[in-house]
Amino acid sequence: MANPTPHSTFHIPHSSRGFTLIEMIIVVALFAILSIVIVNLFIGQNRLYRTQTSELKLNSSARASLDDIDAATRSATRAVASYSTFTAGAQVLVLEIQSVNAQDQLIPSSNDYVVYYLNNANLYRETLPDALSARSPGTKKLAENVGDLAFTLDSPDYDLVTEVATDLTISEDLGLQTKSLTLSSKSRIRNK
Repeated sequence: MANPTPHSTFHIPHSSRGFTLIEMIIVVALFAILSIVIVNLFIGQNRLYRTQTSELKLNSSARASLDDIDAATRSATRAVASYSTFTAGAQVLVLEIQSVNAQDQLIPSSNDYVVYYLNNANLYRETLPDALSARSPGTKKLAENVGDLAFTLDSPDYDLVTEVATDLTISEDLGLQTKSLTLSSKSRIRNK
């Protein structure tokens, strides 16, 4: 006789049928809250990174500019009231530096001129060498977004100037805020 196969019905108990609507809503809500928290953390960290990077860039640019001005001032034989088309003032510094040959030796009675000036919120250095000098002529942009530049000499008489003080303020717009950095330096004209 053949074995009758029992008809079994698979019955799922009520408690294990799946997720209820309330459970799904709770899971979706928790997932949404967790996603919002993670996105806000990411945005906050990204903003912090941009701010710190901007501050480092500002500090680096300002420090490099002041170092350049200080190095030229220490090498200068004197500050001058004007040279070529440049006239010294609160935002223009004109320095006379003894010329050098290709072997970096000083050339007697030959001078180069280095001019620092602000133009359209950019700080520039212009080198104007003598015909005998090995220094390269040219203009170099030292800093951008300069809010303020002030050269202060220790004497109103350019023949008596021995010290140059420089105040430099650089700003950068970060969208919601503007970061500004002001640095100052003083350097002596060594060859005076």
